[in-house]
Amino acid sequence: MGNKGKSMAMFIENDDDVFRFAIQLPSSSELVTAYGIFITLRYVNKGVDDNKNEDLEVRVVESIINRAVETRQKYILVSCIGASNVTSHLIILSEDKDTVLRESEILCSLINSLTNTLVVCKKEELRNVSELFKHCFTEVTFHNPLSWLLTVFSKRIGINSKEHSVQPYHPLPLEWGYPDIDASKYEYLFSVFKEGDIRLGIIQSTKIVAKLKLEHVQKHVLIVGATGSGKSTTASIIAREVSKEGVGVFITDWHGEYKELLKNYNNIIYTNPIEGTVPEFLNMKNIMEHEPLAFIEILESALELTPPQAHILEEAVKELLHRKAVTFCEIDTLIDIIQNAPLAARWVAESKEALVRKLKVLSSEYLKIKWSNMKELPVRKGGITIFDISSIPNTRVKKILVSIAIKSATLKAQYNEITKPLVIVVDEAHNIFTKDNPISNLVAEVRKWGVGFIIVTQSPSSLSSVVLKNTNTRIVHALKSTTDVKTMLGLLILRKEYKKIISSLKPGEALVAIPELTEPVLVKIGLFSD
Repeated sequence: MGNKGKSMAMFIENDDDVFRFAIQLPSSSELVTAYGIFITLRYVNKGVDDNKNEDLEVRVVESIINRAVETRQKYILVSCIGASNVTSHLIILSEDKDTVLRESEILCSLINSLTNTLVVCKKEELRNVSELFKHCFTEVTFHNPLSWLLTVFSKRIGINSKEHSVQPYHPLPLEWGYPDIDASKYEYLFSVFKEGDIRLGIIQSTKIVAKLKLEHVQKHVLIVGATGSGKSTTASIIAREVSKEGVGVFITDWHGEYKELLKNYNNIIYTNPIEGTVPEFLNMKNIMEHEPLAFIEILESALELTPPQAHILEEAVKELLHRKAVTFCEIDTLIDIIQNAPLAARWVAESKEALVRKLKVLSSEYLKIKWSNMKELPVRKGGITIFDISSIPNTRVKKILVSIAIKSATLKAQYNEITKPLVIVVDEAHNIFTKDNPISNLVAEVRKWGVGFIIVTQSPSSLSSVVLKNTNTRIVHALKSTTDVKTMLGLLILRKEYKKIISSLKPGEALVAIPELTEPVLVKIGLFSD
């Protein structure tokens, strides 16, 4: 491309499921790279009247707008008008390859659901793209390629009317007690939820059962709510429903409440280290052998180790691995290695003593448990394994044990050493998925290994931004903290009324937001009899 004697070059190449763009700017030898996907949105005219056609067009545009605002992602939308159909080409660009793949899946699912498949969403191969654009700009040159989009906006926004402002589309009231509204008003809601198998409860003012798909859970669920709002009950219901689909479920039980919540469900394995049992995922041998640095980083974060202390710990782990005698849990041996290590300088002695004091909260003597005699229990397909850490006296120890269990589970999934898919329920997640804990980054990675998270917290504002951004389904119970409400309002496309709704929800009520809907629905969470 010419630019006053200077040129700009652009290269496009295949990169597995996406395209890689490389642009060389004028007066620069560096390449600016990005990833992209071309998606065709083809409107199929099946005899629907014009008013409904326009409504579908509005929903498609609004869904793209809402998604762009929510994710701060940019899309390129090119529309071609033909005699019998409307074809739009949506281009998703990002510096991150996984983001491009995720956004294409979410947008296609959302658009197909909102339009009841009258708009076909198809990811195009690179070889088809040039032909698509050639067709777009030659066969229908008498039309402005953006006329459909502009027409939709002009009708929706209007020039002198406030009533046509662009808003998230939703027909339902926000309070309980309204009479059931005409089924045609929530037909699209029924089409969204009819395919799900994981039953949550009833959508208010309707008789529609709110149901998640397994893919919603595999792409991570965030459940938030103040103490007593019902978030743990919601998590237990999802765990129960997911296990019935043949998925293994692992619950980290911070307060010892899930055994009671799931007492009427048979396929339960209960573990408690104080009672001599732990899940197979609490395996320090596995994490030390495969990723020793991850083990060190977990302890460094939870115990707030100084750089010298982290260095001494790293050397002790190397020595333990060198002995080739790593067993299920070797904290006691690790402490012994550090205590008996030769001293090279005074600062080493001081750091070593401080490190031993910090590590002793994990020792058999402090916890009054014998790690070497611990019985290891499996996580089975279609079963629920509860890891009860409520009797552990130290919050830092709980954080370490849960972090190691999560890391070990994802390692086993990565190396195909467990039956997948696996769903991990992380209770009191604000203690685990913090900004300084390396475990937080797993939320952005584990889906490709067949692992999904259900993240349960009373303090969403304390979660790492990586965790918040990578949860695609959000279930919001009552929140009292202004900071937490603000955090959730930043994640969702909401009307002003929701600010009051979030703080005044009753126990068991929740706003449920899934990618296919432009805004949440109010659901009465409840267990269904089989």
